[in-house]
Amino acid sequence: MYFFRRAKGSSVEELLDRLPDPVFQRAVGVLEMISRTLGQRRHYDARLKWELDETTRIQTAFEEGELKGREEGELFGKIRMLQNLLSLPQSTDDVLHSKSRTELESLVTELQAQLRKRTT
Repeated sequence: MYFFRRAKGSSVEELLDRLPDPVFQRAVGVLEMISRTLGQRRHYDARLKWELDETTRIQTAFEEGELKGREEGELFGKIRMLQNLLSLPQSTDDVLHSKSRTELESLVTELQAQLRKRTT
């Protein structure tokens, strides 16, 4: 009840100081939003949309990078395992990182072909 009685005559800062609980902070934010002009609300909504879009873009890029890294790691593992089975010297990380995904996949295919020839 205190919140509703004091909200009208208090500034945002005063309410936040008196009621530090996150629930009240959110309520103060809603009151502040209601009190804005249409132009201010549009600006706020546009800014909020931009922030959400940016967060989504960053999260998506992170997930794509993580997936790419996992896939690259799997290719590195296959290459090293095949080189080991063929008693070839192991490629260094620098050498493998300098190759494109297509080159890594081609190397895996080539090493698999060498291993098949050796076992027949």
